[in-house]
Amino acid sequence: MTLFCAAEIPLWGGLSFFLDGNSKITRSNGTYAEPKPNAFSLPAASVSGLQEHCPGSTALCRGSCYVKGLAKHAPEIYAKYEENARTLATVLLAQHSRSGGAFHASLKLANWIADNASHGFRWHVSGDVQNATHAEWIATVCSLADTVPFWIYTRTLEVVPRLRLVPNLAVNISADADNWIAASACARATGARLCYEATSEAVADLPPLPSGSVIFPDYAQRGRELPDPTTHPWWRSLTHEQRAQVCPADFFGQSESARCGPCGKCLVP
Repeated sequence: MTLFCAAEIPLWGGLSFFLDGNSKITRSNGTYAEPKPNAFSLPAASVSGLQEHCPGSTALCRGSCYVKGLAKHAPEIYAKYEENARTLATVLLAQHSRSGGAFHASLKLANWIADNASHGFRWHVSGDVQNATHAEWIATVCSLADTVPFWIYTRTLEVVPRLRLVPNLAVNISADADNWIAASACARATGARLCYEATSEAVADLPPLPSGSVIFPDYAQRGRELPDPTTHPWWRSLTHEQRAQVCPADFFGQSESARCGPCGKCLVP
């Protein structure tokens, strides 16, 4: 059973950032049984209907978005993501006007991360980078907490070159059959890692992924409900190289050894 955790960081004028985490993504900040908050999230386009929250989203990713389940079964957490969006809009507006408030918010968040999530911090379990100003703010927070390893998955391809300049940020391009051509071109141009969402049961539909890529199987392709996951037809039809690229926590199930941290497929820049 995935466990959740949360923390709130007061900023100014009654504004605050909400951070959360779960058993899978806690890395070494906590354990599977006792995760520590280490993620900042926003609403997802699949739930909110607002494309700006996930400007690069595709029909495939919106259709299979796991955040829909979170919004349904943990609405109090999702409501905090919506609060984050409102707070972030204020912070980014302040950053655009170069007021001191934006830097104050960045520093408060960076200091909290350095003190409480020093083993790794994830951007956007839900939501995505909205625009270049948002990407610049993420880069600022990462630079202020420069001893912390950060990671991100994004479909906002135009901001990938900027994010790739951040030395302590692992940039993963989220791809599927809908955006594959543009995503793979961006990965080749920037050196970012490709993370491919396998939404088809036909292994022949998997494109040729470069070394270091990661495959995230959609729900129908996961074997973790089976007594022996390796008997799943989708797994059996993969090549040895493809099996090595599959996210083990998603396919086999999560545990102390099968979660972000012990698995480093996505975590190294």
